Amino acid sequence: MDLLEGRRSREEVDDWAAPWRTLDDLPEIDDRLVWDTLGTLFGCATLDPSDPENPVYLHDEVDFRAWLEEFDAAVARGE
Repeated sequence: MDLLEGRRSREEVDDWAAPWRTLDDLPEIDDRLVWDTLGTLFGCATLDPSDPENPVYLHDEVDFRAWLEEFDAAVARGE
């Protein structure tokens, strides 16, 4: 939500999620939805590699909204 509402930049969100997906000494996360969501957020600041001269982000606000809708739907289903 903070990402969509501009309270946190995509770089801040990506940096926050990174340790959870990349470090070996953090507590194990058994909740698959949480694990998958952390992986998605970890990629939110990825640049599109197709044109290095004009860097643009691979994901945009439409993607962020879709991710949030998918997360909310999964929570509603009890996943």
